[in-house]
Amino acid sequence: MLCAEAITAGYGRVPVVHEASLRVAQGQVVALLGPNGSGKTTLLRVLARTLAPFSGRLTLDGQPYDAYRPAEFAQRVAYAPQETPAEMGFTVAELVMMGRYPHQKGFWGASRADWDAVQQAMALTQIQHLATRTISQLSGGERQRVNLARALAQQAQYLLLDEPTAHLDLRHQTRLMHTLRQHAYERRVGILVVLHDLNLAGQYADHIALMHAGRIVAQGTPDSVMQPALLEAVYHTPVLTQTNPTTGKPLVFALAPDDAPQVPPDAPTAFVIAGGGSGAAVYYALLTAGWRVCTGVLNLLDTDEEAARALRIEHITEQPFSPISDDAYRRARQLMQAADAVIIADAPFGRGNLRNLELARWAQEQGKPVFALESRPIETRDFTDGAACALWRMLLQHGMATAPDLPTLLEQLAPLTPNGAAASSTDATL
Repeated sequence: MLCAEAITAGYGRVPVVHEASLRVAQGQVVALLGPNGSGKTTLLRVLARTLAPFSGRLTLDGQPYDAYRPAEFAQRVAYAPQETPAEMGFTVAELVMMGRYPHQKGFWGASRADWDAVQQAMALTQIQHLATRTISQLSGGERQRVNLARALAQQAQYLLLDEPTAHLDLRHQTRLMHTLRQHAYERRVGILVVLHDLNLAGQYADHIALMHAGRIVAQGTPDSVMQPALLEAVYHTPVLTQTNPTTGKPLVFALAPDDAPQVPPDAPTAFVIAGGGSGAAVYYALLTAGWRVCTGVLNLLDTDEEAARALRIEHITEQPFSPISDDAYRRARQLMQAADAVIIADAPFGRGNLRNLELARWAQEQGKPVFALESRPIETRDFTDGAACALWRMLLQHGMATAPDLPTLLEQLAPLTPNGAAASSTDATL
């Protein structure tokens, strides 16, 4: 295991990293995340022994770093910085061979084992066809893969990689991260990788360390670290997290605060009943069409609750996986009273959120117009043994309008907006 304990480091006399502790085990992929200037590269340089820390303790497989001579350390730890190799007339194969220097003795030149390691590294990074080219003949992404191949050629027990996916297109990014993960598991190599792409980290890392202002503020599995409130505090932008439907790993979507449509204070207000991811598109479409939006009752951690928070929409919440309480129901009524219309997204209804339909019926009784997005029949979304269908029929009998899609819904709402039909522009849909 490679361990850093309470590391403080920086440049000159100015600390950049403060009391950082981190561990990388063999066979494990650890992603180091954080905004620009948070200290990721500085911490990586300390771990690579290219920058001496001000204080703290560094150990490699239980021994202090100082117990290893430079060549011994390089046999065990390989480092690929952000900088790509300089143009000095070397071919790609020769540059990758430079990764073998810790294993070479005297002036005997490269051995068969050295060339085998070089070929394997170039194969892993898919640059065999570039072997005879020079750096000046390569793209930025190709240079990045040469840099990684040189580190892989060291055949070290630990790899320290600083943004290896920089300059790579989407296909090469995912292929590279998949290759690194396989390399870690099959060869029992510990990999610490600095990344800016949170989704690559979420899909391929076993462990994530999140840095902010020179400190590691969270560590753990991708699910435990990629929490919206934590990411928003670190990156200073609202985010929405969802689950990758094929891997079950977290996905993060950033929403710049200025991207949310700006709505005048005198705009009409829509109260949206949603849940289970059914409301996010409705919120944005309504905001773009000139509506103020409020929503509820939503369970915390629900996708729609995260979307409402990201869009700075006032919303009523309930605890995760809990039925709607009397208090939440009462607060939703109060918010609904100030609304000009109530809109029901095509959400599923179970016993836990059936009271949302009761809220809509109450709104009708107060004279509020109710609209429903019904892209799927209510029968396919009723998990209450018919109670939701019964309430739905009652809502229809008392004048609820339904729409099969968002454009139709916006057309139905247009007479309630100051600009009439102009507010139902197709630009208001996602």
